[in-house]
Amino acid sequence: MILTVCANPSVDSFWAIDQIQRGTTNRSAAESFYPGGKGIHTAFALRELGQQVMVLGVWGGQTGQWLKEQCLERDIEPVGPHVEAWTRICITNQSATEWNETEILGGGPSIAAHQVRKFKTTYQQCLADENIKAVTIGGSAARGFGDKLYAEMIELAQEAGRPVFLDASGLLLKNALAAQPYAIHINRDEGKQLCGKEDPAAIARWLSAHCTLAAVTNGADGLYLLHDGQLWHSSHYLAPSEIHSTIGSGDCLLAGLCLATFNYDFPEQWAKFATACGSANCISPQLGMLAAADVHKIFEHVTVTSVSPPES
Repeated sequence: MILTVCANPSVDSFWAIDQIQRGTTNRSAAESFYPGGKGIHTAFALRELGQQVMVLGVWGGQTGQWLKEQCLERDIEPVGPHVEAWTRICITNQSATEWNETEILGGGPSIAAHQVRKFKTTYQQCLADENIKAVTIGGSAARGFGDKLYAEMIELAQEAGRPVFLDASGLLLKNALAAQPYAIHINRDEGKQLCGKEDPAAIARWLSAHCTLAAVTNGADGLYLLHDGQLWHSSHYLAPSEIHSTIGSGDCLLAGLCLATFNYDFPEQWAKFATACGSANCISPQLGMLAAADVHKIFEHVTVTSVSPPES
């Protein structure tokens, strides 16, 4: 079983507004709603790929209850505190205009000190379960957790002998670097903010000083994966007409990377499978989700090459 951590889950939604006008009423032609938050996307991808999953989150109000029900429907066990304030709602606009892929992200509830303690206690109880083989941590954390939450969780997982696969940004990521998680995934823009480098290969080299497995994605250019001094570049071309949305691709990629380290022997295979998962998300009509059949089909067409890592 894999434990996925989502400290600020969301209800993700597609809206359809062709033109957004300031200071007046704007109406959507259609809306659809999906379980969201980086850790939720990762959990759903892992489950779709046949992996047993437990997801640790903070579940707020009616929207949080709906998320828990969605997890249970997919045989994913949701754990963690339920709070009164509603879980956030995030909106992604889809249209044939410049407003396409415009996102409005909710902030989420504020978490009281006793709820933080319950969250951390539940996490330690999960780590004590010998069935848990790895931990993924993704996304933001609800207000009240503090910027050192992920660093603390990584240290606890290491004490329990569980590898951590991290996908975060900002201070949560910066503070987690010293804890040395097994794997870190970021995109090129996040990498530039983190270390000032523009080249994704250079970012991966810099990141590898803080983890065993450094993964940097660069949009359609693909994935740069550095392990034990060897850098792999993997990519898969998708025609624009095939892409429904890129949102959640990094989360599905993280799921694929985690699962691949257990199922394949070599880093180039990890890169190939992770890329297939990210691409499969793009062609799925459901936001932040993938289909296992698409992953296996795309896997056969992913290109992987060994490249020389830049000098540090």
